[in-house]
Amino acid sequence: MSEELLPTNRVSRRSSLQVSHFALSNAPVPPLSVAWLQPVIPNYRVPLLQRLAKVPGLQVTSFYGAGNAEFSPPSATAGLTTVDAQEVKSYSWPIKRERTLWQAAWRELCYGPYDVIVCEETIHNLTNWALWATRGWHKKKLVFYGYGYRPDQLATGLRYLRDRMRKIFLTSADALIVYTNRGREECCRVGIENEKIFVSGNTLDTEALIPLAQDPGVIAGAGGLRERLQLGARPVLVYVGRLVPEKRLDVLLHTLRQLRTTMDPAPALLIVGEGASLPQVREQARELPHVHFLGPIYDDYELAKVFLVADLLVIPGRVGLTCVHGFCYGVPVVTTLRQVEQSPEFDYIQHEKNGYVVSEPRVELYQEALTTLLRDKERLRAMKTHAYQTARSLTMSTMTTQFVAAVHHAMARA
Repeated sequence: MSEELLPTNRVSRRSSLQVSHFALSNAPVPPLSVAWLQPVIPNYRVPLLQRLAKVPGLQVTSFYGAGNAEFSPPSATAGLTTVDAQEVKSYSWPIKRERTLWQAAWRELCYGPYDVIVCEETIHNLTNWALWATRGWHKKKLVFYGYGYRPDQLATGLRYLRDRMRKIFLTSADALIVYTNRGREECCRVGIENEKIFVSGNTLDTEALIPLAQDPGVIAGAGGLRERLQLGARPVLVYVGRLVPEKRLDVLLHTLRQLRTTMDPAPALLIVGEGASLPQVREQARELPHVHFLGPIYDDYELAKVFLVADLLVIPGRVGLTCVHGFCYGVPVVTTLRQVEQSPEFDYIQHEKNGYVVSEPRVELYQEALTTLLRDKERLRAMKTHAYQTARSLTMSTMTTQFVAAVHHAMARA
């Protein structure tokens, strides 16, 4: 990791005192120690942790929960070989969607040798509130990490209460790391200081994924996949993600049924993923030809083969970081603007540039959009180029730089 990751214009009070003290004794300056509390460590977060482990003068310890297989993949412990990580017991709210209630890490974080604690900027995790309430006692700097905002799907009264609690929570942070520029704008709108907000540009390890498109083994594997599934010359749609209701796979499958009557050859659909909705999705696809369930694929090398045979990545519901995965291989994304709770990464999708945004999750609208895109080869080719360019602009190097900058800014605050 290059030294440019260490902010030169923001020197912490602790760091300055350390340099003076340890220079007299010719002893090395101890690293800045950071504890990062996460409900779960997904596979895509491992590259960031690996990069942070290589930053000079920084020591990051990751505390994480095991995850709930019904709602999310388990923590990617196999990828943490070079990362200092500790699993902690987690408890969830008893509701349909997983929400972390408490993580048994408060004692370790408060009594441990950490200068900075990084945790999610969510108010449903009571561990975050415990760290916030005792900050005057444990004297550690707090950095909050996350969206920087919440969708407006709640009733007015509950939304007002939530937003008031979030404002109290976020304004007290020593630094904030938000996923996208929208997060920065929303934080500034409620009165949070702009100087303590750092935009990470939440992404995948695009620097590692993009070259896979030129890998001879991946290219050969993609050809083998096309032959094995008998895709022939028909257009190929791909869905990658958890099989859960908020992804709205029902819209995609009903659209595919309609396309059988209007397109020849009709598109094939490759479904990559697992989740609680798998039985229902299989039932909805039971009478549809050319729908292939490939199961969960976490190996980037294998998943690259799937993307290389795809014309479009279609996710009618919450799109998440999967859009970036598609962009790495020049695959445009089709998703929905309204009536779904979109993730921050939705901001990366530019309508008719690197993707297509359907106004509502309705079958007739998706049928029209997919028909138009699959029949206009020149238009689709231009969108593929823009998708690839978007992936190149979203780098793990930027995420690492912003994380380090936020930690040093927090240490510099009185």
